Parts: sequence; C-alpha cells; structure tokens
Amino acid sequence: MLKKLDNLTEIELLKWVRSSVKTKSNILSRGSQGHVYLYKGKGQRLILKAPVGWGLGGLIRRVMLRNEYRAYSRLSEVRGVPRCYGILDGRYLVLECINGVPLRRSRITDRGMFFEKLLNLIKGLHKAGVAHGDLKKKDNLLVVKGRAPCMIDFGVAIVSKPGFAPLNRYLYNLARKFDFNAWVKLKYNRKFENIVDEDRQYYNRTVVEKVSRWIKRAYRKLKKDLRGEPKKYRHL
Repeated sequence: MLKKLDNLTEIELLKWVRSSVKTKSNILSRGSQGHVYLYKGKGQRLILKAPVGWGLGGLIRRVMLRNEYRAYSRLSEVRGVPRCYGILDGRYLVLECINGVPLRRSRITDRGMFFEKLLNLIKGLHKAGVAHGDLKKKDNLLVVKGRAPCMIDFGVAIVSKPGFAPLNRYLYNLARKFDFNAWVKLKYNRKFENIVDEDRQYYNRTVVEKVSRWIKRAYRKLKKDLRGEPKKYRHL
C-alpha cells in the first residue's frame, strides 16, 4: 500500500512501471541493486527502484530493496532524505524525485556550509537509528542547488533493532563509523594531513577499512605487474 499520490492511483503507476520494465524504457540508471525508473506525469516526478535478475542474485536484490524501505521508513522526519511512498506490488520502491546533481559531478558553492549540513544529516540518520554505510560512494550523495546535501541509496544501510541484538548492534556501530569516516574523506579529499582538530574526532579508520585499502593497493600493484608497467624508482 502506497501513501496517497495526488492525481495518480496505484493501478496507474503499476501499469506504467510494468510497461517500462517490459519495454526497457524510462530507465534513469542501472546499478548493482537493480534498475531505477523515472516517472513524470499528472503533476508527479517519482523514482521507482526495481530489483532485477532471478535465483540467488535476484533474491539478494529484493532483500536489499526491503531493507532500503525499512531505512526510509525510519527517516520520514529527516530533512535531506527523499520521501518514500512505499513499496508497489511488493517489488517496486517508490520515492520522491530529488532535483540534485551527484556529488561526483557537482559544483558546491560553499563547501564549509555543505559539509556542515552533511554532518548534521549524518547525525540525524543515526539519531533515527539508521546508518547508511556506503557514503564513500559519491553517487550516493546529491547536491541540491549547489549547497544542500541529499542522501540516497540505502540498500546496504543498517537499521538499529530494539532489544537484545548483539550482531545488529555491532554492524550498526561499524556502519556509523563508516559514515563519519566517509564524511572526513569527502570533506578533505583524502588529504588527511589537513584535518582540523574539531573534525579529527570523526575519523577513526576501522579494521575493515584498513584491510580493504590494503587489498585495493595489492590489486592495483598486481595489475601493473601483469601489464608489465615499469616500476618507479626514487633517485638516491
């Protein structure tokens, strides 16, 4: 059941998205979690996310979609997150379309203000019991009007569970650290020597991130060796 959409019924939207999937039309983007469709009509601009594939891969994507829905449900009062209208037909996540530009391709008019707002947004998420966990990916952050952040793609988010849930609590706290570390990396463009004292409290590299960075370095080195690229030597 969707939240009420002005001038648009669930039946009309379901017919539209099924036709779009069948004809492979109205696709805004393709990602590892599935396809993103853009609906425009009857005074509405909506994003519909649909998992793709069958078997284990399709099952995982459907699980991620429902996890994303749970995250958005917790964040209905948090500014800087698209409004979620619900899941259509049990498989299409319906979201507000935000008129923003991915951080990777954006021009920020006031970096200080932008990253202050982003930090407050991250804290707002955590207060609501949600940790994004993948903010290092710049496509998961939109820049609205050159100055305001908007966070999207909560497929791998960790939603805090009430009561005794030690594994969930561990993963949630780990994802919170990922969020803050990503904020520092983005703000300083990985120039960690420039971190000011007031921001240093937010940067605490986890074992997972250290191992991941080591693996990436080893992989890049292996690719260079396989390509036969000359090694760089320092002059003594």
